[in-house]
Amino acid sequence: MDRSMTASEIARDLGGTLRGGGDTVIRGVAKIEDAGPDDLSFIANAKYVRYLDETRAGALLVAPGMKAEGRTLIEVSDPYLGFMRMLERFHPRSLWLRPGVHPAAVIEPDATVAPDVSIGAFCYVGPRAVIGARSLLYPHVVVCADVVVGEDCEIHSRVTLREGVRLGNRVIVQDGAVIGSDGFGFAPCKDGYVKIPQRGTVVIADDVEIGANTTVDRATLGETSIGPGTKLDNLIQVAHNVTIGSHTVIAAQTGISGSTRVGDRCRIGGQVGIVGHLTVGEGVMIGAQAGVGGDVEPGETVSGSPSRPHALWKRIEAALTRLPELFRRVRALEAAVFEHKNKEKVSS
Repeated sequence: MDRSMTASEIARDLGGTLRGGGDTVIRGVAKIEDAGPDDLSFIANAKYVRYLDETRAGALLVAPGMKAEGRTLIEVSDPYLGFMRMLERFHPRSLWLRPGVHPAAVIEPDATVAPDVSIGAFCYVGPRAVIGARSLLYPHVVVCADVVVGEDCEIHSRVTLREGVRLGNRVIVQDGAVIGSDGFGFAPCKDGYVKIPQRGTVVIADDVEIGANTTVDRATLGETSIGPGTKLDNLIQVAHNVTIGSHTVIAAQTGISGSTRVGDRCRIGGQVGIVGHLTVGEGVMIGAQAGVGGDVEPGETVSGSPSRPHALWKRIEAALTRLPELFRRVRALEAAVFEHKNKEKVSS
């Protein structure tokens, strides 16, 4: 299928401003360092400006005001977002899952499955579960009793949705994730530990994406909840009774302990650890590998372990690099003082 477009057509489609040859034919998209004469690329980060003179790309998406002689440029307000749109245009996703229910899937008689879903081989849909319209269940998905999956969801292979979990519309759950496993609750006793029953659930709102092998534990009572539009990377642990707000993004290998509240539009880096029963305010940014042991006020940026305001953490890190030099200077001063005292003793 021919998906080629001219540069002028791309500019019109993206609502951008064309600078250069509008007749340039584009047949694909590529990274700026790899692009050829019939590829579209983009510059959204200042460190890639150095490729502007040497790239072979047929056209470039750039921010308004960027200039390059002899280049076909398309000015858009957000080059990265524009490139993502064109990536989808030139390389549309291939959905290999066949419509309908595979003969090797098991659907309990009292489950409710919309007629236009796709359910792959060896899936299990449990009693009283509900699968919404146009949703996709890839092979080996387990949907336990009383689960609700909304419309247009994508549940990838080896995902387990435990009993009572509720997913909104357009939720994507990547391979191997477990939603609704028991929270980590144990009461100490004289013989060791007694398991605390985990009788709550997990509620995931519309347009959430859950990364591969991420786990979201059910609440002890009530709900563990993830708000609309939030995106979780791979290998994240969300503990019982955690609440995450809307449009928050969390990078891989982060762990959020029980009953913590994370606000809307937060950005949390990879390998962050957050202690339980905290409040992370709206619009917070947390640097990678931070250890958060206290509440974080709305809009604050913190880094380090234990976490500190980002500006303070940078000063501390800069000082750490000078410690060997400072140690040598202190040793030299100690030696000088010792020598001076010895001379005073001899002269007296």
